[in-house]
Order: sequence, then C-alpha cells, then structure tokens
Amino acid sequence: MAYLTKDQLKTVITIETLDLITNKDDDTIETIIKENISVMNTYLGSYYDMSEEFAKTGDERDLTVVKYLKALVAHDIPKRRKKPVSREADTDYNEAMNWLEKIASGEMKANLPPKKKDTNGDGIPDTNVPFLKLGGRKSYKNNW
Repeated sequence: MAYLTKDQLKTVITIETLDLITNKDDDTIETIIKENISVMNTYLGSYYDMSEEFAKTGDERDLTVVKYLKALVAHDIPKRRKKPVSREADTDYNEAMNWLEKIASGEMKANLPPKKKDTNGDGIPDTNVPFLKLGGRKSYKNNW
C-alpha cells in the first residue's frame, strides 16, 4: 500500500473535485503524490531515513509529514488544469514549505527515523548521522 492514497486526500480536497480536475485519472494523482514525496525527500533526506518513513502505512506514519504532504499535493493538483489555487491551499503550502526549510537548515528537528551510516565497514548502517545546525554565528561589524 502507498504512503498516501487518493482517499486520504479528502481532508484537504473533496474526492469529487479531485475527479473533476483529473478526469478521474488516478495515475495523475499518484504521480503528483510521488513528485511531492520526492520534494520532501530532498528537504528531509539529509538527516532522516525517508525511505523508512515512506515505507510506512496507516497509523505508523508521522502525522506531521502526512499533513504537509497533503498540503503540497492539494496545492499542485489544481495547477495541472491551470485552475487558481485556493487561499487555504496556498497558505497550507507555504506553511509546509516553511516547515521543510526549517528542518533542512537544522533550525528544527522532526520526529522521524534518523539517517544512519556505516562506520565499521560491514555494509550495515549502524551509527546515526549527526544533526548539524549550520550558520549559528552571526556576523558582526568590524571597526577596522
């Protein structure tokens, strides 16, 4: 089963609207979901094992990731038919992207499985990748 299905999108967009926009083409919806999973992988994959997270289904999934994935998908679906995006979908999209950027920059941590690396050379990841927050030193004026 997929991480996110068409029926689970009903909390952000009605199924009737989905069918109208996509002409009942479920492949289009699945493609949009996969594209947005790839976007989330790009932002979250540095620190977290996203293949492990996206392999989960049902109640095992992190609800924050599900919420923001739905927001990204609901924002992209109307754009397929050049329809205007609702203000709520636009706000949710901006909130999701803001969250992803904060996680990627190290400003926030997510409740996701940590990415591991192989340190002893046996081919099995065994040590968590360190969570680094970069850019903490603010520049200051120099009077020279």
